[in-house]
Amino acid sequence: MIIRQVVSGGQTGVDRAALDVALRLKIPCGGWCPKERLAEDGPLDKRYPLKETPSAEYAERTMWNVRDSDGTLILTLGPPTNGTAFTLACAESLGKPRFVVDFQEAADTLPVGEWIESNGLNILNIAGPRASKCPAIYDETARFLSRLLESNGE
Repeated sequence: MIIRQVVSGGQTGVDRAALDVALRLKIPCGGWCPKERLAEDGPLDKRYPLKETPSAEYAERTMWNVRDSDGTLILTLGPPTNGTAFTLACAESLGKPRFVVDFQEAADTLPVGEWIESNGLNILNIAGPRASKCPAIYDETARFLSRLLESNGE
């Protein structure tokens, strides 16, 4: 499996964990964030190399990240709702590969790695709930992505 870039929107929770894991593992990361680097905890720190969309609308950022990636991995606790459900709908409408991991069920990295390989994904969009909606999601995501991506490129 070779992920050449991790993409996320920079929101707290899953998005931020994806960027932090990518940076720690030295996997290039990026993507789109809303105008003025909008996130629920204030402007997104400059250490995250995201580009700003023309508007402050989260939906625009979500659609552009799905559009500009090879596939979308959604990590959640329970069924996708709100912005996470919108991300899934964007991937479906654009015909992009998507995979949902519900941490309330199995959190095995093997099927995700196989999905990445079988779809030839190089640019992976990672999305899911924000921290205010799901406080435990950052830690769950960081652990899962560390296991999934630590052997990236091998």
